[in-house]
Amino acid sequence: MRVTTVHRLEFAAFRALEAVVGSLSWPRRVAFGRLVGRLWYRVDRGHRRVATENLGRAFPDWPASRVEAVARANFEHLGATAAEFLGLGAEAPEGVLARCRFEGLERLDEARALGRGVLVLSGHQGNWELAGAAISARGYPLWGVGKRMKNPLADRKITALRQRFGATVIPHRDAVRPVLRVLRDGGLVGFLLDQRAPGREAVPSRFFGQPVATNQGLALLALKTGSPVVPVFGERVAEGHVVRIGAPLAAPAEGPREERVQRFTQAFDAAVEEEARRRPEQWFWVHRRWRLPREVKG
Repeated sequence: MRVTTVHRLEFAAFRALEAVVGSLSWPRRVAFGRLVGRLWYRVDRGHRRVATENLGRAFPDWPASRVEAVARANFEHLGATAAEFLGLGAEAPEGVLARCRFEGLERLDEARALGRGVLVLSGHQGNWELAGAAISARGYPLWGVGKRMKNPLADRKITALRQRFGATVIPHRDAVRPVLRVLRDGGLVGFLLDQRAPGREAVPSRFFGQPVATNQGLALLALKTGSPVVPVFGERVAEGHVVRIGAPLAAPAEGPREERVQRFTQAFDAAVEEEARRRPEQWFWVHRRWRLPREVKG
């Protein structure tokens, strides 16, 4: 992709912000990020409206005052999450691990011991970037499937931050062959599966009881390879962060492939929903999750 003047200006602002955040201690980074999040909530009417509409859709029994309070807390959380991520360039693995504790790590080890690699189901909950960094810093061979950014300069920098502690980013397009190779070698492949999928990649599912379009790739790969799907989610807590590893999700054993893909994908969405319900201020409400492509019927 050609680098434009706009790309260069955006990247200069990005690097300046990274330098500021990297000069702060971790607690000050979080405080700075929360401040930015509060300002973001005040000035960005568009994303504020998306967040409050989504929260109202997910929790129709909530009064408007609670929706507003959770939306404001969500923007602060997302600001802190961004600041922590930008500060990773100034951190050593020990610094990341000091901020994160693991729950259920033995489940990841048991899944790896099966010898078919591990497919990691995750979403934009807690500090998802820090959860991946902590798993890598712990020594696990982690690959993450993700989309490239429109700004190639920022994309290279963000990829470098994600790979700083040993992880590898696999571009979303043409990811199947690299993923299969990683699984054959016994590695972990992570998917953030809680975003709206385009029609050609989507399977109909439900999230908070309402129709959504979810990427079918994880279910297809799991059914093809027999690799276990292990849910891994981050959570911000008072003392730092928790990386919570759940029990592997059982694949549907019977039925036509299309039906099994849909049922398995629904199980993935249910796992994400459970986390979002437990700590609603820590999910990514600023995304239009319920907007359906024309190819997917509700």
